[in-house]
Amino acid sequence: MADPLVALACGLSAAFLLLLLFGLSVYLLWRKRRTQTLYRGLIPTTPTIPRCTTPVLQTSQSSSYCSGGVPFFVPPRFKTALQLNEEKEQRESTEEWELHPDLHTQRGSLTVGSWFPLGSIRPDLYQLPEEPSEWAFPSGTVVRLWFALRYQQEKEQLVVSLLRAANLPVRCQGNVTLVKLQLLPSDDRRHRQAKARRKGCHPQFNDTFVFQVSNSCVDQCSLNMSMYTVDHQKKHRLVGQVLIPLRHSELKETAGKVQWRDLDNESDQPLSKNGDIQVSLNYNQSLHRLTVVVLRARGLQCCSDAGVCTQVSLKIHTQVVRNKWTTVAKGNNPSFNERLTFRLLPMQLDTACLTLQLQQPSTEEPVLLGIVVIGPFMYARGRELEHWNDMVSKPQELVREWHPLGSADTVLGPQ
Repeated sequence: MADPLVALACGLSAAFLLLLLFGLSVYLLWRKRRTQTLYRGLIPTTPTIPRCTTPVLQTSQSSSYCSGGVPFFVPPRFKTALQLNEEKEQRESTEEWELHPDLHTQRGSLTVGSWFPLGSIRPDLYQLPEEPSEWAFPSGTVVRLWFALRYQQEKEQLVVSLLRAANLPVRCQGNVTLVKLQLLPSDDRRHRQAKARRKGCHPQFNDTFVFQVSNSCVDQCSLNMSMYTVDHQKKHRLVGQVLIPLRHSELKETAGKVQWRDLDNESDQPLSKNGDIQVSLNYNQSLHRLTVVVLRARGLQCCSDAGVCTQVSLKIHTQVVRNKWTTVAKGNNPSFNERLTFRLLPMQLDTACLTLQLQQPSTEEPVLLGIVVIGPFMYARGRELEHWNDMVSKPQELVREWHPLGSADTVLGPQ
């Protein structure tokens, strides 16, 4: 009796589970169908196209597509104001190229007025001189060089555009003219060279050069430009040179502006017995700062190959206030190009002086090669006095001058 009851209970349980599974399946199918019906009701049968769009190819409304698919059409293409401006500039540059082909010269450099080089720099970043006097040729036998400087701080690049020269000596007018550019001090011994495009009294160069200079080293560098003429025997003869100390503030003020410098012709200045030293001076009255840039020396009578350094001393009355030294440079014509600063009050200008001594390091005592004193009337005469007065009267300039070196006995007197 018990066995049939157990079998009946098991059959009823199985039937109930089957009914439950069947009902659940029917419910899920109903939910799915209902969801699909709602989704189809949200999709319009005709695609909507915005008013402002350009004509777009679309199918006719009567054409049928799958009712379950999503309609698709090509969206319109809008151009931004920036893209429109770029296309306009491109069209204008193309027209300018066709109308004015003479504005473009060889070597990939752009020019203004057929001679002003811009390289890859935008022309509107450069400023041509407004005054005709800026282009005036120098008087006498002075050779003048025109150029432009720009420092690109983001790329850490110094861009030098070499423009032209004027007033070359008669003996050089039939020769090839070269200008060699070098950044000092630099571990790179190589120099950049520009060749004049034509011979004559006023050669033109139209060349642009790029020097890699880090932001932290700009104020310690100078640009040296030396002009040479090459005769038919391939001999290079120095016409003159100029050394331009670089400063961040000055590069910002003169960025892209055409500048000129008169070349320093060493043949007009005979060497002294002990050699010469070239120095630039500047005094900033508001900051109470005296700046001394020791550039280079020439014709030194070195006793050994130990190198040469310069000791610069600031003296007030008879008391030495501060001593500073340059680094050691090699050779009889060393280049230092070092900037030294001293604190000096305006009331002390008439009682202070600078003493520059060129020395050779030694294991015992430094060997003195020559000395010069630059200062007011109390200490100096001639070129040294004139250099000091020019420094005081020209606070916005670095006044450069060559000075002959004397011995310690003749300059300082017996000790």
